[in-house]
Amino acid sequence: MRRPLVIGMLAFTVGCARHLDPSMVPSSSVTYTTDDGWTGQIRHYAADGPPVLLVHGMGANHYNWDFRPEVSLAAWLQERGYDVWIPALRGDQDTVAPSRRARRSITFDDLAVHDVPAILDTVRGVTGDAQVSWVGHSMGGMLLYTTLAQWPDRIAAGVTIGSPATFPDTLWEHRALGHVGWALAGRGRFPGAVLARWSSAMFGLKTPLFGLIADRENLDVPVANGLARVALTDLSRPMARQAASWMKAGTITRVDGSAWVEHGADVPLLAIGASHDKVVPPANVEATCVLFPACDYVLAGTATGFSRDYGHVDAVLGTTAPLEVYPLIGAFLDAHPAQ
Repeated sequence: MRRPLVIGMLAFTVGCARHLDPSMVPSSSVTYTTDDGWTGQIRHYAADGPPVLLVHGMGANHYNWDFRPEVSLAAWLQERGYDVWIPALRGDQDTVAPSRRARRSITFDDLAVHDVPAILDTVRGVTGDAQVSWVGHSMGGMLLYTTLAQWPDRIAAGVTIGSPATFPDTLWEHRALGHVGWALAGRGRFPGAVLARWSSAMFGLKTPLFGLIADRENLDVPVANGLARVALTDLSRPMARQAASWMKAGTITRVDGSAWVEHGADVPLLAIGASHDKVVPPANVEATCVLFPACDYVLAGTATGFSRDYGHVDAVLGTTAPLEVYPLIGAFLDAHPAQ
């Protein structure tokens, strides 16, 4: 089959999928600049209350927080008076790289060492607040852990969702990464965003992707298909390779192999695990509280009084998340204001 025809069929399939488009518009946006030459946008949903940073996970982007109001933690917090800031991390569509090489060689360390301080300094400079609160999903929560290892005085309180600090429990998917090193070699990026759009368009909620990352019954079909079109970002091979190395090390490590977090800071922290998470086993999230002395752990599942057993993504974007998970986050932030 000729390549133009294949591309045409793919475009037609993706275009015909029943989906909703993004509908949220930020109050404003500001630009941050890192010390190694990247620039990125921080979307701002303004309110009179304290600032809170929402940080997305690996392979995702800001739409995990502000896709549509019905599944938006940003909208939920703004309605309750929080001043919400959503940064684009390097490699996202709202960032500009100093070179093509820089875009092809992104690591987790780059985010933790260069992006985070620039984002924090920008938000604190605009608001005048010495501290911000932080809510992170998956890798966004892991970046909170590395931030607490470097600049704990800048964080008032933090909430993580499906974010491990160590890896006492591994799934077969994690162990399999050790056998596909050839696929992670070199620089460049995986076309994950395109593959996800195609898979969603072809199979809807029956796609293996949704079965892996979420409880399908907790996803609205048009919302999920819309998110598959816009809420994913291609992942750099060096970052994927670094993430695979964490499984062997048993903890979050730098590129040089040293541990990122050895002794957790005494900052109020809520670690939320999802009982049916097939990406991050809840035991790995619970183990976070071994490192951080001011940490509380909550398991989102029927055994602990929730209406369903949550997966990795629907704990943030599921239809019931605004009713059960968002209030949990809000109550914790309310109880731990900046000092």
